[in-house]
Amino acid sequence: MNGERTATTDEDGLLVARYLRGEASAFDTLFARHQDYVYRIIYGIVGSAEEARDLTQEVFVQVFRSLPKFRNGARFATWLYRIAVNRAVDAARGSRKWRFLPVLEVPGLLQRRDDADKEPEAILMRADGAETIQRMLMKCPVGHREILVLRYYRDLTIEEIAETLSISESAAKVRLHRARHVFKDIYMAATDGADVQDAHGAANHVG
Repeated sequence: MNGERTATTDEDGLLVARYLRGEASAFDTLFARHQDYVYRIIYGIVGSAEEARDLTQEVFVQVFRSLPKFRNGARFATWLYRIAVNRAVDAARGSRKWRFLPVLEVPGLLQRRDDADKEPEAILMRADGAETIQRMLMKCPVGHREILVLRYYRDLTIEEIAETLSISESAAKVRLHRARHVFKDIYMAATDGADVQDAHGAANHVG
């Protein structure tokens, strides 16, 4: 995983450098590489597919305009995800009505099926009950929602989460710990400890 991340970081850095030298197609490649990740992060926070699509476009417009100011040596993905999280959080806090739609079917996402394990990692990593899980996320405070999305939808490390949110690693650990417990409490209260599949139908009644 670390090797893949390092390779991705290096490739992103080369693409940024090429774009800043005037190669416009390099930005198209950056967009293609990261648009799905940005969309998933935003969707996990705002809970609306339509709004997430619009915000994803806005994020890349902002990135396009701000890229000449990008600090050399920084990780492009971290910088990009910070912009995405900030934009999504602003939108979430300004929205008065949520529209709950199923999360994307992402390979490797939500695929664990250990029915005995009710910890947040297991719940968030399952393929079944995706709409239920998104509903549970939307019941979490925005501050918890953003860190859960980064950890379990994007699989960022504590170090990467801390860098993305501009907080210390110890603060990231504390926030993730608290968010996990809040999510678990919401999940258990809504499902009464039932399996995710059993809880899927009942999720429509969660207010």
